[in-house]
Amino acid sequence: MMTRTFSSLGLMIGTIIGAGMFALPHVIARAGFFWGLFHLVLAFCVVTCIHIFYSVVIAATPGKHRLPGYARIHLGAGAERFAFFSAFGGFYGALLVYGILGGMFLSQLFPSFEGGARVFTFLFFAVGAFVLLCNLRHVGELNFFLTFMLIAVVAVFAVLLLPYMEFSNFKIIPDKTAWFLPYGVFLFAFAGASAVPDAAEAFYRGNKAPNGRFRRVLVFSTIIPLLVYLVFITSVVGVSGQATSSDAISGLENFLGKPAILIGSLIGFLAVFTSYLALGLDLKNIFRYDTQTSALAAWVGVITIPPILFLAGINDFVSLIGLVGAIAIGIDGIIILLSALRVCRTGSQCIIGSVSFHPVFPVLLIGALSLGVVYEVFMILSRVLLSV
Repeated sequence: MMTRTFSSLGLMIGTIIGAGMFALPHVIARAGFFWGLFHLVLAFCVVTCIHIFYSVVIAATPGKHRLPGYARIHLGAGAERFAFFSAFGGFYGALLVYGILGGMFLSQLFPSFEGGARVFTFLFFAVGAFVLLCNLRHVGELNFFLTFMLIAVVAVFAVLLLPYMEFSNFKIIPDKTAWFLPYGVFLFAFAGASAVPDAAEAFYRGNKAPNGRFRRVLVFSTIIPLLVYLVFITSVVGVSGQATSSDAISGLENFLGKPAILIGSLIGFLAVFTSYLALGLDLKNIFRYDTQTSALAAWVGVITIPPILFLAGINDFVSLIGLVGAIAIGIDGIIILLSALRVCRTGSQCIIGSVSFHPVFPVLLIGALSLGVVYEVFMILSRVLLSV
């Protein structure tokens, strides 16, 4: 049982902690420290609930599925198409984020290269495309290992930065245009619903009887990232204040020195590259098995869109994370919660294990996520109209 627990916990943590972490200090530095922490705790609570509700849907549904499959079974064909739309938007947005951040890390590792981060981003996509042609059996294990390397680097940085922290750096004057920005970014940073089916399979091993222990695994799988994020945010913002860089790492060179920044950039690059491969492989499998496309067409579908979007000028990875978090992850959460209502509702109550609660609770979560999606779409349309 302990092996199952640690296996499923590792899968979840390896999925959750990744590229989103590097945007958190900058977002806090723009929105204000305490307002940003409010969004952090809010996103933690919302995503933890979504993961638990998703586990209920998985346990109650025969067979192996992904979110579009669960949406079809419990909500109909229309919900399945909506889930596919959300999944593709989220996948492509996340792959683009990994490419942008990978280029930034490479530019720090090779500062004398004249092409800069932009050229490195295209190189990142090119190498990633080549690797995705290969048989990637152990990318999940590598991603898991590098995630814990990343946690270790955060711990070392926190210790090294402690002497340079000043309380005055937390007294941030909020940017009024960025008050909603932390919402989507933190949703992105905590999101791990794509790994819940795999974590459930690793835990249940064919016996999908509802289990309170697995729900505790899901809770701990977001508590651990919460603690890591708090340490990382406090350390970086406590030193850099409102001058925090968008990638969080490059702005620390004056305090930690070049060697420490190079090590942090190397670990960060490897973490985002393996995350790119893992996510690209998932998307490739969706194309192959859910839309019945050939292996070559699936590969082309994965590797072409992110560099095209980057070439079109979409290169602000912090805003992109916020958009993916608020819209794609918000839609996924709504579909999961609606499916869970169909599964766990008994009369006037919803029941999960020994816990009974009123259906208004998931309905409120659905309402909050829907408002986030509508607001983000409204902001996108406003920016488009202003640019015309």
